[in-house]
Amino acid sequence: MKKYEWLLFDNDNTLMNFHSASTSAFHGSMRELGLNEDKIDYREYNTHNHIVWSEFENGFIDALTLRSKRFKLYFEAVGHEHSDPTIANATYLNHLILHPHMMDHAYDLLDHVKSSYKLGLITNGLKEVQRPRLKAAKIYDYFDAIVVSDEIGHAKPQQGYFDHVFSQMGPTDLSKTIVIGDSLNSDIKGALDYGLDCVWLNPERKSHGGLKPTYEVRSVKEIIELFSM
Repeated sequence: MKKYEWLLFDNDNTLMNFHSASTSAFHGSMRELGLNEDKIDYREYNTHNHIVWSEFENGFIDALTLRSKRFKLYFEAVGHEHSDPTIANATYLNHLILHPHMMDHAYDLLDHVKSSYKLGLITNGLKEVQRPRLKAAKIYDYFDAIVVSDEIGHAKPQQGYFDHVFSQMGPTDLSKTIVIGDSLNSDIKGALDYGLDCVWLNPERKSHGGLKPTYEVRSVKEIIELFSM
């Protein structure tokens, strides 16, 4: 492997286990709001959430719309239209902050690379939740730069997002920087479009969709092995 100076990590499902944390936060928040068990369906919510996040990442909606739209669509789907989607979103985010879940070997990975590289955290997330989650998981101080999409008005894979990332990093050679993430669109496409090398964390062996990541791994443990070469 060639020598890099900066490692830019995605957060959700790369370092922090968003699937696990989101499932727990969703069930906890819906019960707190008093929904009957027959109205609590994470799979239904997640379907709408993915659609809304895709709209956000592609610049079709803003973060304010995202906050309420995903729960509005969910409540309509399960026949609970009288619930307030804004309150539901805030309750869900609070549960998400209080119960951070990490990917297996994520702490080992950060400990392994911290002394040899500068670390950046690049995340598409909401400003009221991402930094508190990092602090709750005790990984905030590992990073030399942290860029949250909702704080800057751009999201991965948009060029404006990566422009902002590099403005935070200072003078840096693109060839000395590598992106590490699980999302083929926001992380891998974003990196390749910007001229950056990338590591695709692809545990489910998904199709590349015509993209050619620099490296591909199946687990966080394999990322440790990759940066041990």
